[in-house]
Amino acid sequence: MRRHALLAATGLGLVLATPSLAATSISTATTAPVKTSTTGDTTVTPDGSITLTEGSAITLDSDNVLDFAGTIDMTDGASNSTGILITDVPGRTQAVTIDGDISVTDDFDAEDTTDDDVTDAPFAEGTGRYGIRSTGTSPFTGDVTISDTSSITVEGNQSYGIRFENAIDGDFSFDGAVSVIGDQTTGIALDRAVSGDVYLSGSVGAYGRDSSAVTLNGDIGGALILDGNFTGSAYSLTYRPDQDILDGLDPELNLLQSGPLISVSGNVANGILFGAAPGSEDDDNTDEDGDGLTDSEQSTAALVLYGGAPAFRLGSADKAITIGGVTYADTAIDPPAVNYGLLIRGSIATYGIFDGVDTRAVQIGGMGHAVSIENGVSVDGSLTSYAYAADGTALSFESGASTPRLDIGGSIIGSTTTVTTSEEVDGEDVYTTIGGGKTGKAIAIASGADLPVITISETAAVTATATGSTANATVIEDRSNTLTRIDNSGSIAASITATDDDGDGTADTITGLATAIDARYNTVGLTLTQTDNAPDDDDIAAPYIQGRILLGSGHDIITSSGGSILGDIDFGQGTGNFSLSDEAAYAGNLTSSGDIALALTGGSAAILYSGTHANLSSLHVDGDSILSLSLDTDNPSVAPLVNSGASVFDDGATLNLSLDELITTPMSFSLLTSASIDLGDIEASTRDGYVPYLYHADLELNDTATELSANFRLKTQAEAGYSDNQYAALMPVLTALGEDTGAQATLLSETTKAGFDQVYNQYLPDYSGENLLSLSLGSQSVNRSLSALTVIPDNDGGQYWLQQFGYSTSRDSGDTAGFKATTINFAGGRERELYGNQMVGVYLSLTASTPADSYAIYNEAGAASDLTLGGYWRLRLGAMKAWAHAGAGYVQLESTRNLLSTYVVHTSKARWTGWSQSAGAGVSYGIKAGRLVFTPEWLVDYYGLSENGRTESGGGGSFDLTIGARDGHLLSTTAQLRAGFGSGMFRPEIWLGYRQNISATLSDTVANFNGGDSFALSSGNLEGGGPVAGFRISHDGDYSHIGIEAQYEKLEAYDNASIALRTRFQF
Repeated sequence: MRRHALLAATGLGLVLATPSLAATSISTATTAPVKTSTTGDTTVTPDGSITLTEGSAITLDSDNVLDFAGTIDMTDGASNSTGILITDVPGRTQAVTIDGDISVTDDFDAEDTTDDDVTDAPFAEGTGRYGIRSTGTSPFTGDVTISDTSSITVEGNQSYGIRFENAIDGDFSFDGAVSVIGDQTTGIALDRAVSGDVYLSGSVGAYGRDSSAVTLNGDIGGALILDGNFTGSAYSLTYRPDQDILDGLDPELNLLQSGPLISVSGNVANGILFGAAPGSEDDDNTDEDGDGLTDSEQSTAALVLYGGAPAFRLGSADKAITIGGVTYADTAIDPPAVNYGLLIRGSIATYGIFDGVDTRAVQIGGMGHAVSIENGVSVDGSLTSYAYAADGTALSFESGASTPRLDIGGSIIGSTTTVTTSEEVDGEDVYTTIGGGKTGKAIAIASGADLPVITISETAAVTATATGSTANATVIEDRSNTLTRIDNSGSIAASITATDDDGDGTADTITGLATAIDARYNTVGLTLTQTDNAPDDDDIAAPYIQGRILLGSGHDIITSSGGSILGDIDFGQGTGNFSLSDEAAYAGNLTSSGDIALALTGGSAAILYSGTHANLSSLHVDGDSILSLSLDTDNPSVAPLVNSGASVFDDGATLNLSLDELITTPMSFSLLTSASIDLGDIEASTRDGYVPYLYHADLELNDTATELSANFRLKTQAEAGYSDNQYAALMPVLTALGEDTGAQATLLSETTKAGFDQVYNQYLPDYSGENLLSLSLGSQSVNRSLSALTVIPDNDGGQYWLQQFGYSTSRDSGDTAGFKATTINFAGGRERELYGNQMVGVYLSLTASTPADSYAIYNEAGAASDLTLGGYWRLRLGAMKAWAHAGAGYVQLESTRNLLSTYVVHTSKARWTGWSQSAGAGVSYGIKAGRLVFTPEWLVDYYGLSENGRTESGGGGSFDLTIGARDGHLLSTTAQLRAGFGSGMFRPEIWLGYRQNISATLSDTVANFNGGDSFALSSGNLEGGGPVAGFRISHDGDYSHIGIEAQYEKLEAYDNASIALRTRFQF
């Protein structure tokens, strides 16, 4: 007993005799490592630094406080070096605060070993380096805080910026910067449980093969909140370079793959929040989003991964995990109505960059064990995934993933792009495309996952895109057979952009599939509801669905209250309901094997394409709604709608009919078979106005009112109101359209004459006389100028004159297409005196015009110019003047015709030349009456034009025309009376008269498409006359003249308006 007592006393004495360690502050540079078991509570001030090349700079191996705000410099550190090492100290209850900088790096610079100007792997050397490392089996008890002034840089393979190998009994908060480089490196790794909250802000970057920014393997007893910037890659380049650089990249040196950017493998009691910086509504409330953080110190989460791993992966290979709901403090303003287990307010993006790399922005499950997310998942931010020649998936629920709902208020984009390359083989370019059949997916629900409800709000856009004619786009794909409801008030859109895969300069026909919803394996039934929540708010877009909808064998329901659905719908083997209301619209092929009930109410409209083959249980079209059927010309006897029940069209209902291809012979089409058919007040005898304008159609109902058919034929010339020219070209045009499905669709979409004419007349060349009428104005301008030249010099020095005329000419459509032309003429001459009262001279005239027919569309106009060289004579004999001129010109012409529609784009261009002959003469006599002078005047003008033939190019064989040569002339005379002041510095003058085209002819315009039948178009009657009126103000002297004038002619066939500036000078 005494021995024991002695031992006990001795032990107690030793404890009592142990001196307490004094606190240590390091505020200068040192090269000595620090251990808190020696230094006690330790503070490293901002001025303090520790420089080492191996070992651990600071070891927290006691129950003491570490407050680090200085610098640890372990540049060129050896393998297994550590900035701050926290050892296992049972019973320790101290916090760690890191405000300083830690650098543990190697003595290595990655190089370009292949001389392609691209850095090659490896990117680091050495192993086992740590910025901060906590070891042991005992939990670290206390909060761990890495502040926004902290920066940690680590280089080395199998290395870490921050790693806690043991649990944390407290909160973990990070707001600094971590950068790690090397294979299998991790920015922040929490291997075991954290009893409190985990907050990750600041920035974390990981670069290297199988590297990760954040791995959280343990359970989290509080919430996981992320609002920092996280980036990761193992590529040598984080952008897609030119093809020649791509071809030289080595997969083992330049195209390595990183690991998941952020992975969570444990339970999270209070949910996962990817935060966003909140706005401020209450200056006195510092936590308006209720996440427990000061709003002014928060940022928006941004995850960017370059590679094929997920940017965010949730799941475990070791155990089933559960994610609880995010909770909110009482300070929250308008918190979510649902405490989602996963709430994404930031952005998460993956970029495959290189060929064949499948991408996923978010992956939930798929690791062998269940992942249960309580209350649902919400995406208010953005998820994007881009791949090249590979599948790009934005949000993937894989096997084992389970959550009651997915609510989307932001954007989700999955995208893929095919890649086309070329190489020269035997002197020819051979093109190869990869990535055909790959799919851009926004949301994928795999077999073994469980997601019953998806809700898309009016602010949301869920999109799948494919760039490449052979690639696919799918917005929502369900393979789980658990999805029972989709509610859409935003947009669900799948699109494919055609590409030129064979190098012929034309985008290839799209063979890929654009799918909005793929639920073809669903047997439990899917209810798709689309609702326009703000039909009267112009600032909020109406909801829409674009792409195919594929349903399974269950009872499926599609309801759209407002908005639009564009794409084929296949109800599969099941039964169902398809209802449109409140001005909703649908366009696509409707197919079903089971019976479906089809109802159009409230001003809704359905356009069923020619691939429609639907079995119905009922059909109802109310008095405000429209049913449009596009009929299959290859199968006219097969009814697109087969109804086992009643078909009812209320009074006021509309039935529109169209064709999928042009027909030129009469044809009868079966429209509907039904137990009974009630057409209401639909007019059966004629559907004109409800069918393509090209056709006349009528309806035929059998005696038992169970079969409805339609009879189509081309309209007669009188029925259609075709001009003779339009009718002459009709069959050649329709024949040319036979090989052009886009152009056929354009023409068939027009149900009014105005719309039809606008399309049809694009197929006709210019034939309204626009070149002849506009270019003839140059000769007329010279004739008018000669009439206005007043003074004949009293010496033989002669004089010069210049003029500029501007014209606007228009001809109404009728017998011809009509046109409008703007014409400018520049002319000038040099003359010399002859016999004291005469002048002879030469002139050069340039006339340029831009005529466009009345149906011209964007960027469609002709161009014509005439350069004429000529001579003239004029006489002044008292009050009488006489003159005459003649010239010959070289003509250049060009034209552009366009057909622009949502179905097709054609542009045909041509250039050609010609010659002109022109002449004119006139006589006038001035009669003075006081200060006034009255001048009767008579003019005659002639202009002849010969145009060569031409062949258009650029529009394709169904649009380009070959047009023959044509000749024309215009001979006119004008009689008018001018009245003006005969003296004064400025002399105003007005005139009235009458112009008559005595002889005006233009040979027919003869054209054909691609060697087909020719057709001739007449320019119509250009003869006839009309009044002329004008005014002039001029200054006239012995040595100079300047004047400005305007004139308007209203002829029977066309109008002319002109303005002119004229001057002469003597020297």
